[in-house]
Amino acid sequence: MLMQGDMWSFLFFVLLFIFGPKLYMWQMMYKLETDLKKLEGYSKKAEAILLKRVSEKPTKEMKKRLEHFMDFFISEPVNLDPAGIINKLDHVINESERKFEEFALELDPKMKKNDLPNVMMGMKGALGTVQIFKIVRHFILMSKKTNNLQFAMILQMQLPMLMKIAKAQVQATRALANGIPIGDTIGPLVAASFKTKEGTEIVKDVVVSEEKIEGRKVFVMKSKGPESRLGQQGEAVKQVIAKHKIDYIIAIDAAAKMEGEKTGTVAEGVGVPMGGVGVQRFKIEESITDKKVIVDALIIKQGFIEASIPMKKEIYDALEPTRDKIKHYLKKAKKKNVLIVGVGNTAGAGNTNAAVKASAELLKNDWAKYAKKKKDEAEKTKKWWKS
Repeated sequence: MLMQGDMWSFLFFVLLFIFGPKLYMWQMMYKLETDLKKLEGYSKKAEAILLKRVSEKPTKEMKKRLEHFMDFFISEPVNLDPAGIINKLDHVINESERKFEEFALELDPKMKKNDLPNVMMGMKGALGTVQIFKIVRHFILMSKKTNNLQFAMILQMQLPMLMKIAKAQVQATRALANGIPIGDTIGPLVAASFKTKEGTEIVKDVVVSEEKIEGRKVFVMKSKGPESRLGQQGEAVKQVIAKHKIDYIIAIDAAAKMEGEKTGTVAEGVGVPMGGVGVQRFKIEESITDKKVIVDALIIKQGFIEASIPMKKEIYDALEPTRDKIKHYLKKAKKKNVLIVGVGNTAGAGNTNAAVKASAELLKNDWAKYAKKKKDEAEKTKKWWKS
């Protein structure tokens, strides 16, 4: 009897050894394909948001054109010889902007000038969502085709984060396409709060005005709003330094926080707090190094997902503390010619202090949603703890 039990145990072990990985693979693929359907839904939703922004009744031709553009790519320049790589990157980025503008006008040739930047930026949000879906689909099909368990396991580990990013990209598409401030807009919003006039468009999509702050003359720069723009701030800073002999810069931007850090915390540092490919940052760093310009940096901490979705109230509430720190810097600064730079996407942030309240109005609905979600999560945790 004991021997028979051992035989069954041995047989069960052999069957588990042979079919266990297959069962595990089947279970894993089922979960991955379920999530893939969700990702496909996110990509379709992002495209629908963009099409609705262009037209209340999008045509089949519009849908077809947008679908075609979602395969857009940028070939990075060769970097085997680093010399001159910045100029090559700058050229490629400018060319991509030209292509986005061309395509936006193909969707609607009669598009208003003020709507164009929002649609272009919304296209980038939708493109990001679609690309995540396509990459995940590629690896799922590769896993099935090669019956590769390792591929599937790696993808399963990465997928929860990719799902969060894709979901955030849908929100980003909505915000950018409709000119609603996102987390990254806090830098331009702080700059706008010091501006009493629109100022001069010193380079394409970047405005500078001369202001009186804390009893001294200060130049304030930001990308031209309230449309969704980034602008060529590197070139703009370079020109302002040369023209007005700037010897002190205060730069403000959003920056990624670590887990456990509070959203909306203001941190102080030095250097140019600017993300992206690095072309504009390189231009600024080159100028400040040549002229020995002092640069103080302020960052408003937020999660990398929070930076691309409609601005949370905690981030907006960092506006006043950031302003106070800037005023403090200006009071103790010994340098004469000062430039304040609000770095980031200027979606929903106008070019004067009057626009700051307007930005808050645009965000009220989203703040109400965030508050409800937070409350629901707290209630859910409370119920779970009690049970």
